[in-house]
Amino acid sequence: MKKIFAVISCLLLTALVVYSKTEEVHAADKSSKVQRLVKSKDIKDDDFFVDAKWLKKQMKDDDKTVVIEASYGEGKDYKKAHIPGAFHVDTMEIETEENNWNILDAETCKEVFLKRGVTKTTPVVVYSSDINAAARVAFVAYWLGVDEVKILDGGLKAWEKADYKVEKGNEEATAAKDFGGNVPGRPESLISTSADLVAAKDKNPELVLASIRSWKEFTGKTSGYDYIENAGEPEGAVYAKSSKTSADVAQLMNNDGTVKEPTKIFAAWRKWGITPDKEVAFYCGTGWRAATAFFITKQEGWKDVKLFDGGWFDWDKAHQKDPSKYPVQVGDPRDEDKVEILN
Repeated sequence: MKKIFAVISCLLLTALVVYSKTEEVHAADKSSKVQRLVKSKDIKDDDFFVDAKWLKKQMKDDDKTVVIEASYGEGKDYKKAHIPGAFHVDTMEIETEENNWNILDAETCKEVFLKRGVTKTTPVVVYSSDINAAARVAFVAYWLGVDEVKILDGGLKAWEKADYKVEKGNEEATAAKDFGGNVPGRPESLISTSADLVAAKDKNPELVLASIRSWKEFTGKTSGYDYIENAGEPEGAVYAKSSKTSADVAQLMNNDGTVKEPTKIFAAWRKWGITPDKEVAFYCGTGWRAATAFFITKQEGWKDVKLFDGGWFDWDKAHQKDPSKYPVQVGDPRDEDKVEILN
């Protein structure tokens, strides 16, 4: 009898271990499942993010499509490997330190795209190893009025993962002469300077100023940049959880460099009053991270979103000159005991 009980006990224990391991595997599978914004079979004509398969077909179907690799500098990585036919755009062509890292005037930016053969009706797809650089350049194209602007989700890595070929060196573009429309074609998408933001808030006191910056930046623990001495945010800003540091939008991204399906992040934003029914101006330090949030929300159907390009860099400079007109908050604005207003 003791032997029978021992055998039964052993079998039960084995079954329990197997069940436990199976549940662990299922849990691991569930937790590791990547939730992407871009789903290949669901890509629509008016989407802003596309995958490598879509781009490959687009390039085959429409030889007027211009692919742009966006990055800071002369494009060292671009020269090592790029999507066939893609042209490099140095972000310094569309912004400068002398201009407070703001987007340059529309005529100057138009010439950058004309040099790559881009007109108003040219389909444009931008990619980068840094999603924010891609979004930055894509935003300028969108602001100028290019009809069809896309961003390659996952960048070159996604292209190579799909086993598509790459090329080395530089590509020579045939410049276009006539953009085909007045620039900027979508002026409402950009709030350039701090003065422009004050005017926008005077026009609509309900405008939501949403910070894409990290929590430490948002609460004034750090400026996030070695060239910005002061920390804080424009008074009235709310927290749009997106970044872990000043160099990323990690909360919006999967580990493979693709954009997350944003339902959970939108729920976090909702707690701060950031909702699609409102006029929302996204900003960060100098406009890169905010451009990514801009396009994610545009893809998800938010109608009245804008980019406050000046961001903290421009606001801080304005505050130093006129603190009463450009007040600053330091701390968590949800608790008046934990926030200080500098004016």
